[in-house]
Amino acid sequence: MLKPSRAALIASALTFLDFESRHFLPRSRVLFELPSWATPLAAAAGVLGAALLMSPLRARRAIVAINGGAVMLLLWASGGILFDLLRLFGLMGFGPDWPMFATRAFALTSAILLFRATVLRVRALAGACGRCGGPAAPPPRWLGYLGVLFALPYPVIKTAWALGGTIGLDYPDPARDGFTSGWLVVPAALVGIVLSLALVHRWGRIWPGWVPGLAGRPTPRGLLLFGGWFGAGLLFTMGPTGFADVIADLISGTSSANPIPGMHYWPGALFYVSWMCWALVLGPSVYLYQRATRRKPCGTCARVPVAQG
Repeated sequence: MLKPSRAALIASALTFLDFESRHFLPRSRVLFELPSWATPLAAAAGVLGAALLMSPLRARRAIVAINGGAVMLLLWASGGILFDLLRLFGLMGFGPDWPMFATRAFALTSAILLFRATVLRVRALAGACGRCGGPAAPPPRWLGYLGVLFALPYPVIKTAWALGGTIGLDYPDPARDGFTSGWLVVPAALVGIVLSLALVHRWGRIWPGWVPGLAGRPTPRGLLLFGGWFGAGLLFTMGPTGFADVIADLISGTSSANPIPGMHYWPGALFYVSWMCWALVLGPSVYLYQRATRRKPCGTCARVPVAQG
């Protein structure tokens, strides 16, 4: 079976090859365009990170630092893959940009594989079980509270727009048509806020007493993990791209072109920065929740999970 580190190396190499294929393969409408050096740098970082994992290097901090940076670069390179999927299923009115769709897909795959391989290597160097990682405490509550803080700008501002407000706008936003199309993402953000809190509180592990028929019973762990990893994945593929644009704008003193007439620069910048920050606290919350709420003995080390409560 192919090890995650080798698979990550292959996926990183394919990221670069697919990126270069854009020069001679037909392309569709371009929605996202990173700097020309960004994707090759991410691919090179992925190859380097995978190579480190296959080397005799035992410096855990160096491995975590280098591979953490590589994962972030690969996630940056995968930015926009959600829209690629929407285009693939004909939900955006035009077909996929195949070379960049493949590039982003391999970049995201490489990021996931490299993260997994790094976790396994660090656990091995620490003498911990490679499968469960050993005992783990639940995520600290401040991660959940920060998640709520970073999640709020989008639903608050979008709801204000839906009500006819003009915060950050030159005039009431006609592109969102009240509480219909443009506002429909807000409920998902509100679910994400509840999820951020559930991951760090007892009621995210055991149903509270005020829930009829379920009080005292374990919560659906799989559902929380699916929602958490799915949400973190969306944020990590959307946030870094916009965050990098904001940083580049601050450095250059210019503003990126705004696709929505009448909207000021700062709301979009705030959304992307908040998504990036939310991803950085939601990801660790889900990871720690997953480790702390294991309900079956580990198949490798036979560690018995700690009773939830």
